[in-house]
Amino acid sequence: MQSNHINNMGGGQDKLKNAESAQIKNKPLLKTFFKDKKRWILSLVKNSKQHQKLKTKLQEVESLYQDSKEKIRQLEIQNKDFKNRFHALESKIHKLTPQAYLNAIEIHLAEHCNLNCFSCNHFSQLAPKGFPDILQFKQDMERLSNLTYGLIGEFKFTGGEPLLNPNCKDFFKITRKFFPHSKLTLITNGILLESQPKDFWESCKENKIEIRPTKYPIKVNWEAIEQKCQDFGISLRFFNNASVEKTSYKTILRPQGNLNILDSFTKCHQVGNCTHFKNGKIYPCNIAPNIQYFNAAFNQNLPITPIDFINIYKAKDYHEILQFLAKPIPFCRFCNLAKWRSIGEWKTSKKEIGEYLE
Repeated sequence: MQSNHINNMGGGQDKLKNAESAQIKNKPLLKTFFKDKKRWILSLVKNSKQHQKLKTKLQEVESLYQDSKEKIRQLEIQNKDFKNRFHALESKIHKLTPQAYLNAIEIHLAEHCNLNCFSCNHFSQLAPKGFPDILQFKQDMERLSNLTYGLIGEFKFTGGEPLLNPNCKDFFKITRKFFPHSKLTLITNGILLESQPKDFWESCKENKIEIRPTKYPIKVNWEAIEQKCQDFGISLRFFNNASVEKTSYKTILRPQGNLNILDSFTKCHQVGNCTHFKNGKIYPCNIAPNIQYFNAAFNQNLPITPIDFINIYKAKDYHEILQFLAKPIPFCRFCNLAKWRSIGEWKTSKKEIGEYLE
């Protein structure tokens, strides 16, 4: 028993010695731990200051970035405005500069129409039935060909609805005879295309007529028409990529005739695009030569004077015609271009003067 007690005492002393020894060994570890913690805390304080400096710098950079973005936005707005003004000036200069030759010319094959469009700028919904005289047309085409050396880019047969004219093929033939290299285009709503006789289609093929229909929201058998064009090898090219997108447009006139002529002319989209030929006379637009129907329908008097057109039988040469088309005409004072606008989906006319007033 005594031996066991001595042994237990010895074991206890050993444990005490081991604990003391472990404590001695752990002192450097604790010292290192606290030292590391101290360094870490000091580094946090130091890094906090660095972080604050970095944060301040980042805020400054962010502020500069936002300022730069705003300046870039302002420059983009100024650049867009500059481009718009430049293109507007370019357009004005182009319209006031005589061109090398006539790019396109419009000819009515019928004054009236089988549609009744709101505010038509040809006034076809107001016009009585009427066709150009074929003999006069032949004489006019011969004179025009001699004056222009046959150099006119395109003839657009329009109206009204040109297919109301039962003799379209004769007008095609005469025009092709005197203008063998010009593009000939038939502008139509397509309603009467399917019912055209065989000689019409043969004439289109022979005279290289391109058919350019506008799709109105009306029933037309376009598949049959497309097949007919394919059968005869005739070019068919829709406006608006064959989608039904025809909308109504309001053509605003000011009967008082007190608008700025130069502004009206230089801002007009018809100048250079809708040069109109009627009864031996060339007009820079299709409003002036057809205003007679507006006057008659609404008892108005928007006059056409001899200086609103150029007579091909009085013009000395092509140069005189091109010079004439590069300047305003007195009738420009009636066109309120700033008010012309789309009014949405296509609608029919009530034949009221309000369709042409503000």
